[in-house]
Amino acid sequence: MVDLPAAVVKNAFAAGARIRHARVFHPSGLHLAGRLHAEPEFEPLFGSGDRAVIARVSKGIGLPNGLPDVLGLAFRVLDRDEQPWDFALATTGRGPLGRLVITPARGWASARYGCLMPYRISNSSPTWFFAEPDSVQPASASLEAMQAHLGEDLVSFTLTAGRLGGPTWRVAELTLRPADSAEYRTDYFDPMLNHPDEVELFPKAVGKIRELAYIGSRSGRGEEG
Repeated sequence: MVDLPAAVVKNAFAAGARIRHARVFHPSGLHLAGRLHAEPEFEPLFGSGDRAVIARVSKGIGLPNGLPDVLGLAFRVLDRDEQPWDFALATTGRGPLGRLVITPARGWASARYGCLMPYRISNSSPTWFFAEPDSVQPASASLEAMQAHLGEDLVSFTLTAGRLGGPTWRVAELTLRPADSAEYRTDYFDPMLNHPDEVELFPKAVGKIRELAYIGSRSGRGEEG
């Protein structure tokens, strides 16, 4: 009986993925690759210099024709030990509390991304990560517009971190381009599974539900894990 709730969550997301023939959320997206350059105080976690990244920008619901949608930015960076560290961010509102609430965005240029669950880094206070796009990204939320933009230019994001009610501070710069098939070896990002040893998302109970959802969605798409 202990495993029943876990099975319910996994099976629900597996069924949803099979019906959509895609992720339950963020079904439509673009594969990207690039580099992350961390600020000096974050080099002990990310490593120094330019760190290899694969990423995906996506639409949460998959609404057509550039309609406002919950936009997503997921990426995997190789940390200081050359191990994968995954982030999965979605568009949020503004302000100390608004930035913790998922919010549809009108376009890529005006999107502001954040993590729903806070991180604890070496027993730190709860810390949220955010990403802000460069201003020349498309004004609409159309994947076609983003794809056309990427055909002409790179896209960049400033990564920041902050604690509840406090200011944010700069973490890193993320620069992305369309990915080559040879360098894009996975189609999922799992922040619950892939992170440095001294980093964790919490509360753990919510994290466990999120991990089960990831597993169910991947199995529904026929992927391992």
